[in-house]
Amino acid sequence: MADGGASTMIMLVTSLLLSGAASVVLLESWGSVAESSSTNASSRVAAAETDVSFGGDRSDVLLDTSGTNQEITLYFQNSGIRPLDKSSFTIFVDGVSSSTTGAATLYPANGVWAPDYVLKVTVSEPSFNYTDGDIVTVTIVAQSTVSDGLKGTDTETAEVKLSV
Repeated sequence: MADGGASTMIMLVTSLLLSGAASVVLLESWGSVAESSSTNASSRVAAAETDVSFGGDRSDVLLDTSGTNQEITLYFQNSGIRPLDKSSFTIFVDGVSSSTTGAATLYPANGVWAPDYVLKVTVSEPSFNYTDGDIVTVTIVAQSTVSDGLKGTDTETAEVKLSV
């Protein structure tokens, strides 16, 4: 009987040691999962706070046909709550990535594309061959400035009518 009690005690202590080691591993894993979940939640918040929209009259967008390449002047408003990066955006016209001609102009001109501020951009592409009254699809992909190591991204697409 005494031998049975000692072996039971050894099994009990061994079980407690193993369960203690397993709980340490589980707690470390849970910490990694919680940290990853927190980062994902922060990324979703950054994306939700980043918003860009078209400004101006979409039925009367300036088309300049006087130069070698046609130029289209567009206005975009920061309609989110995070400042947008005015040097990190891409504009597509009818699915074609268009290059910005000249410097983008910010209204009001304080240097930061803050909420409610408008950015004027002129884009050009050698393949543009539009005439007065054409309707084109314009897409902008914009990013917010880095805050707490995170950036938000937003995309806006709309049809606009060109006017010479």
